[in-house]
Amino acid sequence: MKAEKEILGTGKDTPFIFDLARGRVEGRFNVRQGSFNEKFFHCHPHFELLYIVEGEREVIFKDRRYKASAGELLIYCPGDVHNDFGGTPSISYFTFRFRPDELRKAALDFPDLARMGPVVNVGHKEEFLSLFSKMFEEFENPGEGGRELLNAYLIEFIIKFRRALNKKRGKSRAKGRIGIERIMELMQKNISDSLDLNRIAGKAFMSVSHFSKSFREKTGESPKRYFIRERIEKAQELLRSTKKTAKEIAEELGYSSHYFFYRQFRLKTGMTADEYRRKDGRRS
Repeated sequence: MKAEKEILGTGKDTPFIFDLARGRVEGRFNVRQGSFNEKFFHCHPHFELLYIVEGEREVIFKDRRYKASAGELLIYCPGDVHNDFGGTPSISYFTFRFRPDELRKAALDFPDLARMGPVVNVGHKEEFLSLFSKMFEEFENPGEGGRELLNAYLIEFIIKFRRALNKKRGKSRAKGRIGIERIMELMQKNISDSLDLNRIAGKAFMSVSHFSKSFREKTGESPKRYFIRERIEKAQELLRSTKKTAKEIAEELGYSSHYFFYRQFRLKTGMTADEYRRKDGRRS
């Protein structure tokens, strides 16, 4: 499809601008792919989506290299400067293009992909392949009401795409909750270590703020409060089951100051360690 408008460029700082919106839907099957050309950075004034049916396509986007394989979408929003090229000798794919005003007319918002990059795997391969096939067939062989039907397909795609993304993000959040449960186990097993939020958040592959928020949602308390409670409960267990002194227990639990342990124990239990041991002894 010949571009309506081209601005010659020499790289990512002065990219080509291709307006290809007239070729709204295209199907390219078993076509040979070219290699990387550093002068072919370009962008579009419209959305461009490539649904890979077979083969691989690579792209340089924001100084990072991505690869899209069969069943994945390559998504370029208006103004996204990119340089795509062959990842395999040949490829089959559908292309779908639409302008921002088409979304506004349909009262639709395109999902925010800022954290995802241009390659999106939303699953549901058969469902999306069927939808793109219907788009291509209608565009190539338009019948009565063809424009309206293509607009309906656009709405269908956006809705199904948003649903698939929400489902995927929901699974990611579930994985995050599983990760936090594992972190809780590690905190219990390493109760004598100091609490390093940067380290434990890293184990959950989260920022400290995201980890702290997710931890609170899961447990109802902050990581620090949870860690202190676990330490005090462990201290109570040792007071009940051993003859260790409060000072020895403080050292075993990793307190740098046994005086701080005494104050924290009293604050959390309402009694000193010796009072707790005597009270437990009377119960038994």
